[in-house]
Amino acid sequence: MTLRTTAIIAGALGLLMLISGLIAQAARPAHAVVTEATLATPVVVLGPEVLALPELHRLAVTADGGVDAHTARPVDAEAWLVHHSATYITGYASWEEFTTRTASRIVADAATPSPGGTADAAPAAAATPSPSPDPAEAVPGEESVDYGSGDIWRHTWTGEGRVSLAVAAISPGEYLVVNSTDGADLGTIEVSADRQVNDAWISPLIWIGIALAVLGLLAVLSAIVDVRPLQERVEAWTTKRSRIATGEDPKAGSRRERRLAGSTLPDVDLEQKGDES
Repeated sequence: MTLRTTAIIAGALGLLMLISGLIAQAARPAHAVVTEATLATPVVVLGPEVLALPELHRLAVTADGGVDAHTARPVDAEAWLVHHSATYITGYASWEEFTTRTASRIVADAATPSPGGTADAAPAAAATPSPSPDPAEAVPGEESVDYGSGDIWRHTWTGEGRVSLAVAAISPGEYLVVNSTDGADLGTIEVSADRQVNDAWISPLIWIGIALAVLGLLAVLSAIVDVRPLQERVEAWTTKRSRIATGEDPKAGSRRERRLAGSTLPDVDLEQKGDES
């Protein structure tokens, strides 16, 4: 196998490497990713195990009205969540989707008749006017809902229509509880994270492919283009320059003539002569 054939094969391999590297670069996923989920409850919860994921950077929750975000110790958050319907973000199904769990708290209506009650008992109870409505039974979307005492919260962030906070601001081991102030369902939750992408091999693959492809291209051009006239000119110039292959005499007075003549340095008398009196 000649050197030219080897260069052509290397060029074909380099072209394949270059194409593979460009395809991998085009299909490479982005490092920064934002995962979004739609919420159907007035409360969303992220536990300590989710907030401890190293890739998370920032999260935001949207709603039509006011939004409050709180952090609390696990025991306090779990005691508060017993009384409220909430969506729990439990992790990632993929970088585009969360795994969630919904807990619905249904409070039985006191006016609903029991199976053993009479038919006349329900209308009488329903017809009784309530002199002072309970603030906790406010209609969602009309006014703020009383979520109880706020003494259990460690930190609180508020926003109108959207609340956003850095995950690093939440202390390890704490719950994050986000709720709408009017009791209506929240809109969406967005979590931004850095995805670990193994792409360190793409750039070297592309550059090595370019180098091999150029080498193969030069080999192909040398096979197509007749370079013998150029080689003859180079050889003629080299022969003329050296004056070896032609056997011509060197030019008179040239350095080569002096060298071939065996010229040496002139003799110098280094003996010191005495002073003449």
